[in-house]
Amino acid sequence: MKLKDSNDPVFNQLLSLIEEHGWAVRHVGAGDQAAFSYTVGLTALKHPEIVMEGLPFEVAQAFLNLMGEEVKAGKRFIPGSITTDLTEPPAPIAFIAVENIAGLTAVAEVYGQVKALQAIWSDSTGRLPWESTYRNPADAQPLLGPVPESFK
Repeated sequence: MKLKDSNDPVFNQLLSLIEEHGWAVRHVGAGDQAAFSYTVGLTALKHPEIVMEGLPFEVAQAFLNLMGEEVKAGKRFIPGSITTDLTEPPAPIAFIAVENIAGLTAVAEVYGQVKALQAIWSDSTGRLPWESTYRNPADAQPLLGPVPESFK
C-alpha cells in the first residue's frame, strides 16, 4: 500500500517507517502528562492498532514492536484475551477494546478511521488493574475502554 506524502517531515518519517516495517510506534506525553504509546500501521494488516499506557517509552516500544511482529506473522489479538507469550511469567498481558481513541491522531491521519486495542500490563506480581490485589496506583495505567465481563 503506497501511503500519501505530506509536507510534514515528521509525518513523512512515520510513513517511511510504516512502509519499511509494516507499522511504526508513536509516543505521546512528557513530564507530568500521562504517557502512552501506540502503533500506526497494523490497520493495513487487518488488525486493530495497539495502545499501551503508563510505560516508559522504550519499554512500550519494545512490547509494541514485539506485538507488531506477531501480527505481521499472522497472530491476532482480540478484546477479552490474555497472553503470556510476550513476557516472562508471571506477567500476563490482557487486551481490551479501546473506546477513547482521541489520542490516536496519527492513525486517523493515515487511515481515516481508528480501531484499537489496549494492551494492559500486569504489576510485579502478575495482577491486572481490575483485580483487587493489583499493586499499582489506579492512575498508573488508565483504561481506554471497558473491562470485559470475562475478566471480572
